[in-house]
Amino acid sequence: MRISNKKIIFKIVFIIILIFTGISASAEMLYVEETGFIVELPIGWKVIDINESKWTFQDFTGNAFMQIKVFPGDTYKSSEEIFNEMTKKIQANADGDKFDFYGRDSVFSTLSFNSQGFDYSGYALFADGEDFDLAILSFASKDAAPLLNDYILSALDSFSVSTSLMNNPGPVSLYYQESYNGTNHQSTNTDFEGEKVDWKVDEYGIEASQLMIEREARILADFKPETDAGKEAWKRYYRMIYRDSYSRLDYLATVLEQKLKLNGKMDSAPERLLKWVQGFKYKRTQESASDLVSPLEAAAIQTGDCDTRVLLYTILLNHYGIDSAMMVSSEYSHAMAALDIEGDGARIPFGKKGLLVAETTDDVELGMVASSMADPAKWLIIPVMEKEPWK
Repeated sequence: MRISNKKIIFKIVFIIILIFTGISASAEMLYVEETGFIVELPIGWKVIDINESKWTFQDFTGNAFMQIKVFPGDTYKSSEEIFNEMTKKIQANADGDKFDFYGRDSVFSTLSFNSQGFDYSGYALFADGEDFDLAILSFASKDAAPLLNDYILSALDSFSVSTSLMNNPGPVSLYYQESYNGTNHQSTNTDFEGEKVDWKVDEYGIEASQLMIEREARILADFKPETDAGKEAWKRYYRMIYRDSYSRLDYLATVLEQKLKLNGKMDSAPERLLKWVQGFKYKRTQESASDLVSPLEAAAIQTGDCDTRVLLYTILLNHYGIDSAMMVSSEYSHAMAALDIEGDGARIPFGKKGLLVAETTDDVELGMVASSMADPAKWLIIPVMEKEPWK
């Protein structure tokens, strides 16, 4: 058991695609008021045990688990101490690496261990904080671990240490970025309303985000889109991407806000940003599982397909306090945005009031949608924000 000096290398495991049926149709989301942490597990995972300081979850196959253990903040002096004590306690063969988890001294670790005669392998996060110390183990039985690798990483990556950090990369994505030595901000410029807008894009952030997207796409492929479980899997897929991308676009959002305020009023932002993303070149990543360019990369190269553009558009609008959601359709193989604003045009029923539709790939005005895609019953609304004030 040791903290290594070299970074852990993640292997992309290409698993046999299985279509799971007869499982829970919703993601299990847990918010713990005492600590403030929140976790949104993959579809079919469930809570199997909760006590005052430990939460245990299990996947639908019965072979994968995640355990969250919380300690008083003065229990340990460092994440390395947590790592050493916890891995020793379960007699694990573990290899860890230190990194900063939003101001918390932390260790990300691979581990393998035996419990009650069964062999397990997976990953762990150990974090030291003034308010509480934390140990999270996400693992599967040794035989099933290669098949379930994406799931145990995704479960761990869905953890947020607080609701205020909910729209930030999860611990796996953040650690992967840190494995590139943190950040690599490169200056770029973007055409916006005929002018060049200078900003900085983190190339390592693009790499980490795309890795997360591909992992989540492989998970999504395990579900039939027409089933209840498939619809919930779609929702979680886009929420995971939205969450990972939101803070990565803070820099661009600030720069564009200055431009929007300089040349007009912020209430014109929905129309002006829509024209901007409509002008992107159309691109799909057909060589990948996701077929989706990360919103950060799309903003940098002004290229992307419908769901990439919708994610970017809604993230920017939500930065400015303009509530918006995604709408996707497997029947139409398309995605659009839905905005909680006043205005004329097509609206999609949702909550107490309809949301105004925004098409991001055709040069049309807000509220306009092709008649061939106008059936509301064929669209799935995905609230991507932490708050849903239109309900």
